[in-house]
Amino acid sequence: MTEADHEELTAIDRRLRRALIAFFARRVQTLSEAEDLTQDVFVRIARSGKTDAPMADAYVFRIAANLLRDKGRRERVRAGYREARALEDFLGIDPLDPHRVVESRENLKLVARTLAELPEKTRRIFTLYRIENIDKRAIAESFGLSVRMVEIHVQRALVILASRVEKDR
Repeated sequence: MTEADHEELTAIDRRLRRALIAFFARRVQTLSEAEDLTQDVFVRIARSGKTDAPMADAYVFRIAANLLRDKGRRERVRAGYREARALEDFLGIDPLDPHRVVESRENLKLVARTLAELPEKTRRIFTLYRIENIDKRAIAESFGLSVRMVEIHVQRALVILASRVEKDR
């Protein structure tokens, strides 16, 4: 960050910090959380590198609104997880129940056996795409196939896996 960028960021900070804290304070539970979110606004501005042009207040407050939206999404995900855990506790489900562990291991062995029985090319493509997270286009290029053919191989493997797991139940 250049000296001019630093000066511009300092000017924005002096001009908008109180307004941003007030904006967040009306929407969050504690003042310290409002101050943290305000600091996050300035971090995003500094990272964006857009301090060389005059910074519009609307742009700064759009960043603030986006931070609140992101915070709300994270809190919903966490709340959902907490609810699921509470439900498991209420129902008496032990995540480390020996029967569940054994069943999961058996399912994993079934999937591994089924993968081993797939045709070589289908197994390799499926493994690269679903396990190694390689892009379909890269897989297609390395096998000399079209992206559509890679999708067909992956779909074929999924159908075989799903039918084998369903039959085993």
